[in-house]
Amino acid sequence: MLKKAVTPGSFLKNYLFTLLIVFLPLFMFGVFGPSEIFFGNYSEFGFIYREFGWKFLGISVVLALFIALILQIVPKFPRTLILSVLWGFTIAGYIQTMFLNKNLDQIGVSAEGYTANATRVILNALFWLVILAASVLICVFKKDLCTRLLTVTSSILLGIQIVGFVSLFLTADASAMAYNDTDGELSLSGAGQYTLSSNENIILFVLDNFSNTFWDEALASYPDMTDSLSDFTYYNNADCAYWGTYPSLAHMLTGNPLDTGLSVNDWLNQCWNNDSTNTYYKLLEKHNYKVNLYTPVTSLLTGTDTLELLQGKIDNVGTESSSREIDYEKLNKTMLQMSCYRFLPEYFKPQFDVNNSQYTSIVSYPDNEMMYSNYSFYEKLQDTGLSLDSASNYFTIQHLNGTHEFVNDENCAYDPDNATCATTVKGIFTMLDAYLQQLKDLGIYDNSTIIITADHGSEARSQMIFFMKGKNETHDSMQTTNAPISLNDLVPTIVEAIGEDYTPYGQSVHDFSADESRERSVYIRVRDDAYPAVKRFDGVTEGGMNAYHVYTYYGTLKDLVFLYDNGYYTPVQVIDSYF
Repeated sequence: MLKKAVTPGSFLKNYLFTLLIVFLPLFMFGVFGPSEIFFGNYSEFGFIYREFGWKFLGISVVLALFIALILQIVPKFPRTLILSVLWGFTIAGYIQTMFLNKNLDQIGVSAEGYTANATRVILNALFWLVILAASVLICVFKKDLCTRLLTVTSSILLGIQIVGFVSLFLTADASAMAYNDTDGELSLSGAGQYTLSSNENIILFVLDNFSNTFWDEALASYPDMTDSLSDFTYYNNADCAYWGTYPSLAHMLTGNPLDTGLSVNDWLNQCWNNDSTNTYYKLLEKHNYKVNLYTPVTSLLTGTDTLELLQGKIDNVGTESSSREIDYEKLNKTMLQMSCYRFLPEYFKPQFDVNNSQYTSIVSYPDNEMMYSNYSFYEKLQDTGLSLDSASNYFTIQHLNGTHEFVNDENCAYDPDNATCATTVKGIFTMLDAYLQQLKDLGIYDNSTIIITADHGSEARSQMIFFMKGKNETHDSMQTTNAPISLNDLVPTIVEAIGEDYTPYGQSVHDFSADESRERSVYIRVRDDAYPAVKRFDGVTEGGMNAYHVYTYYGTLKDLVFLYDNGYYTPVQVIDSYF
């Protein structure tokens, strides 16, 4: 039988069909996916769309044109089989992204990384196998239907994706598309991160996402962690009040309780502009305290407002240099990794889950360096050491990455491939040991009030660590108590430490005794299907949560866990969402 000649018309028809099937997953995975992730989280990233977006689009187009051309060399049936499998992969990925990723956190709030139970992984794998098997069977047994089905469905999906892609730009905030002139813009200065007072100090370490269960686990492996903490009291029954760096960090710094009847922006404005907060910072000023705050994401404290909100209270609010450096290799890798994480089956998601320190280190400001990761803070501490200033007392707040992810070893060196919860905790206390030793070497340890805590623990175990050493406090060994304290007590405890009457602000941690019963409530942010979706605080995209589940308990972590595991909570709807 003579082989039918390929005419220019039939070649073009086959080429365009192939191009459609090849371009769809490239566009979905390499263009629309990263773009949607970016526009949904641009305020977290610090770079703008043109830093990667148009490059991704160009590469996807060129790759599609080239791959489609190469596939024309392949005989018709094997080529159609390849395209059918690619189509099945695309359909499964689309369904995964749109319908099966319910409550999927995109930018890593879990220290443990992404996890799914075995049943979910197996069912998800079966779903993917069924889709892929169906695509092969249609190709083999329904050849006439195959081409029409692939053409129609791919055209519809590509059209949906392109419309969605265009709509991202129509609703985008201007700051996602172009840099503003940052000369003269307010920012937190990192210049004094390693400077303390030669007089009196209050030092507050806020180690992000540090559950007290993480401490217990690590202590079992490294019992020597308490050696440098002999003068501290460990409160092993400490409640965070709010799970999440928002709203917890603003609450810690102002003492202002969350008002779910207010929007994110209005509540944050209230935090910094109320009589109690104003009086608190006036007391610190009266006692000659310079308040320096070191945290990488200021929108947690200001929402869409500027740092002018903190002026007059936080002393290292200054002007930002426009000097900015971008690690383009890390940027490209991170955006594609996030897209894979969203697109791929459950089994593969843990391999592509992006940790917090990865995306926050894409952009750096060499003229205004601020250390946030445990290992970078420790490295600079070793390199430069602490320095002293005699002009004032210092209240220093160090918000570090803590156990937001497990990426450092027991020596506090970056080692993401081998790090565990225990090594990360041990590494953090290696860093803290060095810091405390430098305080002693400089002769300012005894005269310092030091608190080592966290903004929250993990979602299911939201209690966090809380260590405290008061001024001139000494013990032979670390003390431990199960007194029922809360981060609601932090501001009163600071006021107590400077020798003022703290009772207008509430109760100090010292007001509670071991085994005491106390009513405490923790707010856990959730996506509750009983309530409508809400916008994010910037008004651009849909928020990841729409309510809080409030757990009220009277005892210890065990009692809180019982309520959480059995779903005994009070739901509270919100107006908008930070996350």
